[in-house]
Amino acid sequence: MDLTLTQLRMFIAVAESGSLRAAARRLNVAQSGVTQQLRKLEASVGGALFERGHRGARLTSVGERLRLRADVILGECARTEEEMRQLRGESTGHVALGLAAEATMRLFPALLASYRERCPRIEVHLTSATSRVLTSWVRDGSLDFALALVSQEADVHDLETTRLFDSEVSVIARRDHPLARARALADLRTCEWVSTRPRRAVSATNRLSMLFDAAGLEPPRIAATTEAVFDTLHCVAHSDYLALEPSRLADHAFFRDSLAVVRIAEHAAITPVCLVRRAGVPLTPAAQELATMAVSFARMLPDSARSDR
Repeated sequence: MDLTLTQLRMFIAVAESGSLRAAARRLNVAQSGVTQQLRKLEASVGGALFERGHRGARLTSVGERLRLRADVILGECARTEEEMRQLRGESTGHVALGLAAEATMRLFPALLASYRERCPRIEVHLTSATSRVLTSWVRDGSLDFALALVSQEADVHDLETTRLFDSEVSVIARRDHPLARARALADLRTCEWVSTRPRRAVSATNRLSMLFDAAGLEPPRIAATTEAVFDTLHCVAHSDYLALEPSRLADHAFFRDSLAVVRIAEHAAITPVCLVRRAGVPLTPAAQELATMAVSFARMLPDSARSDR
């Protein structure tokens, strides 16, 4: 198999544009050139990459798999080019950073302001998602690194993690919730919950379900799931739903007037927030600077961790 970067770039352009004609316009090349390169690419992989119909070009199963690989390859090429420029002293490029909600609230605004002073020509792109999703994006190279929750059950054998601070969760309800003064999880067993988790989570097990299980109660009644903590808290603030989320978020400026912690006797496991990066893969100088600053800022928090995982 003899693939070229030109072939992969044309392949991605067709996949994103939906047709050879649109891809050729986007790349400013002749359509015949795109067709020729795709034929060579299909010959190399041994199968059709697109199904062509009246709705345009759609990826085949082989094409879908190649696109996953091509995105990683081209992403690494772009990252390498940036790294070489930065090593030559050019202060341009971008950093893709993933943040869990608590890291966003506690670190990011001040961290970004300080980083911008040092590296004003570096573009910073922030991605928010569940920690499981952020970790997968670090693993496939979509993110340079992430500040994410890393539970004891998380598979991070191929990643490097630096422990920053601990995340403690509590039951959160709207301030005038009828059970806001409950003192035991059993008092909340008939309530419905909004839970933050990936849409296609392999397992429904999380800190909420584990808390109910440890208390000997039936599984919680989940009204809805979201992929963003702030979406979860917005739902809770305007309903009788409950959530199990980082305690400090209830005191966030967005929510402190509408949310309250329900101080039940039971406590969920504390989970560390870690800086997660690919093991054995160096960050670009720009990404390394931001990662180093993130660790330094986290160490100044009153409850920061002092050990690495």
